[in-house]
Amino acid sequence: MSEKENNSLYWRSLDDLADTPEFRTFVENEFPGLAEHMRTPVGRRHFLKVMGAAAAMAGLAGCRWPVEKIVPYAHRPEGRDPGNPVQYATCLHRGGAARGLLATSVDGRPIKLDGNPLHPASLGGSSALDQAAILDLYDPDRSKNPVLFSNRGEIAKTWDDVEAFFTKHFGALRAARGQGLYVLSQATASPSVARMFPNFQMMFPRFKWYEYEPLCNDNERQGALWAFGLPLRTHYSLDLAKVVVCLDADLLGAHPQSVCLARSYARGRTADHGDMSRVYSVESSYTLTGAAADRRLALPSANIKAFTLALAAELFVKRRLPLPPGLDSLLTYIETHTKHAFDPEFIKSMADDLAANRTHGLVAAGAGQPPEVHTLCHIMNAALGNVLKTVTYTEEPFKNVESHTIGLKELTDAMLDGKVQTLLVLGANPVYNAPADVPFSAALKKVKTSIHLGLYKDETARACTWHLPQAHFLESWGDALAYDGTLTLQQPLIQPLYDGRTAPEILALAMGVRPFEGFDIVKKTINIHYFRVPGKVTKEHAARFEEFWRKALHDGLIPGTKLPERKSPFVPPGYLDRLDAGDSSLAKNEYEIVFREDYKTYDGRYANNAWLQELPDPITKIAWDNAAVMSPATAGKIGAAKNDVVRLTFQGRSMELPVYILPGHADNSVTVALGYGRTHAGRVGNKAGASAYAIRTQDATGFGRGLTIKKTGEKHTLAMTQDHHAIGAVGEKEKKKRVPRLIREATLAHYKEHPEFAKHAVHHPPLKALWKELEFEGRKWAMSIDLSKCTGCSACVIACQAENNIPVVGREQVIHGREMHWIRIDRYFRGAPGAPQVAFQPLPCQQCFNAPCEQVCPVAATMHTKEGLNDMVYNRCIGMRFCSQNCPYKVRRFNYFWFHPGLDDVSKMKFNPEVTVRSRGVMEKCTYCVQRIQRARIQAKNERRPIADGEIAPACAQACPAGAIVFGDLSDPDSAVRKLHEHNRSYAILEDYNTQPRTRYLARLRNPGQDNGHG
Repeated sequence: MSEKENNSLYWRSLDDLADTPEFRTFVENEFPGLAEHMRTPVGRRHFLKVMGAAAAMAGLAGCRWPVEKIVPYAHRPEGRDPGNPVQYATCLHRGGAARGLLATSVDGRPIKLDGNPLHPASLGGSSALDQAAILDLYDPDRSKNPVLFSNRGEIAKTWDDVEAFFTKHFGALRAARGQGLYVLSQATASPSVARMFPNFQMMFPRFKWYEYEPLCNDNERQGALWAFGLPLRTHYSLDLAKVVVCLDADLLGAHPQSVCLARSYARGRTADHGDMSRVYSVESSYTLTGAAADRRLALPSANIKAFTLALAAELFVKRRLPLPPGLDSLLTYIETHTKHAFDPEFIKSMADDLAANRTHGLVAAGAGQPPEVHTLCHIMNAALGNVLKTVTYTEEPFKNVESHTIGLKELTDAMLDGKVQTLLVLGANPVYNAPADVPFSAALKKVKTSIHLGLYKDETARACTWHLPQAHFLESWGDALAYDGTLTLQQPLIQPLYDGRTAPEILALAMGVRPFEGFDIVKKTINIHYFRVPGKVTKEHAARFEEFWRKALHDGLIPGTKLPERKSPFVPPGYLDRLDAGDSSLAKNEYEIVFREDYKTYDGRYANNAWLQELPDPITKIAWDNAAVMSPATAGKIGAAKNDVVRLTFQGRSMELPVYILPGHADNSVTVALGYGRTHAGRVGNKAGASAYAIRTQDATGFGRGLTIKKTGEKHTLAMTQDHHAIGAVGEKEKKKRVPRLIREATLAHYKEHPEFAKHAVHHPPLKALWKELEFEGRKWAMSIDLSKCTGCSACVIACQAENNIPVVGREQVIHGREMHWIRIDRYFRGAPGAPQVAFQPLPCQQCFNAPCEQVCPVAATMHTKEGLNDMVYNRCIGMRFCSQNCPYKVRRFNYFWFHPGLDDVSKMKFNPEVTVRSRGVMEKCTYCVQRIQRARIQAKNERRPIADGEIAPACAQACPAGAIVFGDLSDPDSAVRKLHEHNRSYAILEDYNTQPRTRYLARLRNPGQDNGHG
C-alpha cells in the first residue's frame, strides 16, 4: 500500500490495519464465541460477585430535610405525584473541587445524576465519573457500621460507642493541648471545614493537619510560587483562544474543570463563523486532548521540559519577544536551547501561531510535569498578553495546605519517630496509594490510636484501630468550593443507608462542640460567611436568611462567590538551576514510566464501581484492567506482543502487567494507569489489574526515567472492545469503500473551498425502495451528533446505562464480545501507526425509517411507532437475533444470560422505574429515551401547550459536556436538530443502504494550518 493510501485509511486497531486472522474472525463471526461458549466459563459464585454492585442495593424511603424518623406518608404532600421524578441540586466533591449536579429522585430514591446548568463547573454537562456516582450509593460493599479492629478481629460497634470513645479520648487530647494528634484528610474545599479549622486549632493547638491526594496539584502550585511568590490557581478560557498549546496537559480529560473546558473547547470548533481554534498537543501517550488536537507530537514525558525550553527560545530569542519585567536574567539560560533535536517545522509553527495570536492564545502544562515547566508557561502567557484574556489567576482558597507528597512524608516520619499518638484519617487511603518509598503502612502500626472515616473498609481502614462509615454525598449535607471558588451546596436526597457521617460531623464530634449534625454545620457556615447583612441581627434578618438559604439550595450554589481574578508581578527567578534540560531528557536507549490518572477509576477510589470497570477506556478500549501501554516500536524492541505479560522494574521495585500496543505512543515510554490492583475495594474492584503505586515514588509521581522491561513468558488476555461490532467487510479494498461512509472529516481550508464535501464523499445511484415505504404524519424525532465537538469522554455511555437499566456482564463476557452498552464510541486511527490521528464516533441505534431489523423479525418485536421511532416490544422477542444480523450498524445487544441476579424488593429500588428490566433471551437497543419523550408529551398535553424545542433531551444528550448531541423534532422547521440535519456538514452513515437513519452526523473539521485534504 502506498504512503498516500495509508494516510487516508481509517483503522480501529493494529489488528484491523494488518487484517490479522484474529480481527477477520471477530468481524466475520456475527455472535462472537457463541458456539463454543454458550455455557459460560464463569462460575456462578464469581458471576454473582461481579454483578452484585451493579444489581444489589439497600435503601429507605427518601427525604431531603433532616428528620428523626422516616415513615410512609398517609396523605400525599402537596405538589408531589407518586412516580413523577423530581430534581434537586447537589454537588460532587472530588480532588479539592466541587462540581454542581442535578440529582433525579423518584419516590424518595435518587436514580440519576446530571450536570447543573447554573453551575460554572458543569454548565449542564457531566463526566463518566459523575454519571456513575449514583451506583456507589447503592454499593452493597459499602461500610455499614463502625468497627473496632483488635487482636480479636473486627468488633462491630454503634455510634453511641463511638461518641463515648470520642468524648473520653479527645477530652484527654484537649487537656494535652493536642499533643500527638495528627489529622490526614483528602483534599477538601469545604468552607465548613475551613470555618471549623481555627476552632479545632484553638482546642488542639499542638495538632498537625495534612492533606494527601495521589493526584494533586503540587507541581502546579510550586510552579506558581516560583513565578509569582504566591500559590495561584490557573484558569483557561478555551472559547476565547485561537491557539491552544498543551504540554502534557489533558485539559479535556484529566483537569478538575474538564467538563466546562470541553464545552468551552466545543464553542470554538464549529467553523460556522468562518474560523475555528487550533490545538497543539505534546504528550507521551494519547489522551482525550491529544485525540482532539489538530497537531500532535508524541514525546517522552521526560523530554517535554526540553521542548518547553525550545519553544521559549523560539519566542524570546528568535522572535525577540520581550520577557516580562524582572526576568531578563532568564534569557541567558533560554538562549542555550535555540538548538534542539525536535521537529523544527512543528515547533516553528507553534511559535508562529502563538506570536501571531497574542492575547488570543494560551500555553498549558500538565500536572505531571515539573514545576519549572509550569513557571515557563506562566512566563510565556504573560509575554504573549494572554493573562486576563484567555488565562486568569485566582488565589488558592485554602492557604494552609502545603505539598501533598512532602506532607505525607513528614507525617510518616513523625509516625516512625513515635510522635503520633492519635491519627484521624478523613477519607484518604494512603495504605493503598502512598508513594512506594514512603513506608506509611509500616509507620501506621506504630500509632496507638488510628481512626479512619471512609465509604469502604478499604486498605487503610483495615490497618487502623477504628473505622467509621462515611456518608455518601447523596445522603449527607455539605458544602464545597468549585474550582473557580463558587460556593456549592450539597443536599441529601435520601437518609443515610448505613448511618454514615461526614468529615465536618466527625470534626465537630472530636471537638465536643455542637452542632454535630451536617445540616446545622453547613447552615451556620452559610449564615456566618455568605449571608452578609449590615446592622443588627433581627427577626427580619432571620426571615431574609431563610429565603436566601432556600434559594441557594434550589440553585445549588450562591452566585457571585467566584474568587476574584488576580494579576501578580513576577518575582526574581530562584529556579535558574532547574532550567538545564540536559540531564532531564531521555537517553536513546533509556526507558521511562509514565503514571496517568485513569479515566474510569480515577486514583482507585472508583475501582468497585462496575459501570466504570466495564466502560472501555476511550483510547485503549480496555475494560476491567490496566496495561503496560507502549508504542509499536518499543514493543518491537523488547519482542513483546499484545497480551504478553512484562515485568516493569523502577528504582528497585517491580510490577507485572500485560502489554497493550498503542499507535501514536511515544517511543521508549511506557504508560500505566493508576487506580487498579486493589485488595480491599469490594467484590468488583478487588484484584482488577495491578497497582502502579507499588513502583510510583515521591520523585516520580508523574513520570520517571530508568525503567527496565522484561518479558515473563506469560500471557494475560485483555478485555478490549476495539474490534467488537466492526461495521462492514474486511479486506483493504472494502476498507477504502466503507471509510467515507462512516467517518468524514476535512481540514478547515478544504471546508472553506468545498463546504459540501461531506455530502459528496459517497456517490450512489438514486435510492429506490423494494416496497411501499411507511408514511407517518406528525412528529419526527431525530438526533444530530457533531464529530468536531465529540471528545470521546464516554459520559454519554454511562448516562445511557444509568437511565436505561443496562446491565453489567463482567470481564469474561466482554472478552466474548457480549457487552451491553446501547451506545458505543468507535475509536478510529488514521495514518501511519507511528503518528496517527484519532477520530471518535458515538454510535447508538440509528433509528432507521426504513429499518432492516423490522423486515426480518418473525414476531414484530421491533417495529415503527406513529412518530417514526424504531421501538422494541420486549415481551414479544423470542431471541432469534435476526434483527442483529440484519443491522448494518451493529448496535443491537442481546441478553445471553440473566444479568440481574438476586433481585429482591430492596435491590429493585436502584432501577429507573420508567424503563423495563430486560430478561435473558431478549434483544435491546437505544430507544432515544422514549420514556422521556412520553413524559414530556403528557406534561405538555396537561398544560395544553406544544412541546418546546429542546424540552426533551435523551440521557446521552443531557450528559454530553461538549454539547455534541442534539435531539429534537424534524417536523419543526425551526428546531435545532432540523437546522443541523440541513447543515452542509451533515451526513448519514451507510446512507447508500437506503435505511434512512434519523441520526445524522456533522463531519469533523481539523485546523492543522496546512491543507491535508479530507477523509
